[in-house]
Amino acid sequence: MSLIIRNLSINDYDQLKDTMVESYSAIGGQYWRKERIQKLLHLFPEGQFCIEVDGRVVAAALAIIVNRVDCGEQHTYEQVTGHYSFDTHDPAGSILYGIDVFVHPNFRGLRLGRRLYDARKNCCRRLNLRAIVAGGRIPAYCRYAEQLSPQHYIDKVIQKEIYDPTLSFQLANGFRVTCILTNYLKGDTESKEYATLLEWKNVGYKPTRAELKHKETGVKTDRLYGPLTISPSFAAA
Repeated sequence: MSLIIRNLSINDYDQLKDTMVESYSAIGGQYWRKERIQKLLHLFPEGQFCIEVDGRVVAAALAIIVNRVDCGEQHTYEQVTGHYSFDTHDPAGSILYGIDVFVHPNFRGLRLGRRLYDARKNCCRRLNLRAIVAGGRIPAYCRYAEQLSPQHYIDKVIQKEIYDPTLSFQLANGFRVTCILTNYLKGDTESKEYATLLEWKNVGYKPTRAELKHKETGVKTDRLYGPLTISPSFAAA
């Protein structure tokens, strides 16, 4: 088996679309239209990754850079992507915001998701960004929604009493839950439209001159994130 991790290209679109449709079959087989992917590649090519297995694209991770985000602030997927336009991408921002990760069902179990997360972390380090932040689905919640609140469900996943295919994976990859998002992703019936706001800190981050200046003048910068500046994945967009 030949496995290659690389940056995504627009020439990959047809295989990317097929993989998305299969990956999201449980929520209608939604996918990014070609012009959306083309724009994303134009804005931030180094932040888009895919995995090729025997010449076929079977997994991908998409991201943008945003301004400092308050981990406690409520926002939706539509807002953070600029109504799916990626106009919220800010090259001068300090946060890598993960907008999509998916693996073709026939290729799960090969640790492809972990490889994509590692590629994202390396990108975050290379660009000297403060952190990776993402809104994470909790697809197994629908099986527990009548018995557990979202908070109790997430607590049980963290304590490994319940396995959630998305959240358990993210926790195992060094992310922590900072808050619960409501009405995050329209049509996500599995998660009841709830999501976790997840964070992975880049411990090697080097503050910018402006941040150091603020520190010297007594301006507080200990809040990792300030207000989200609104300056995915779906065909309906």
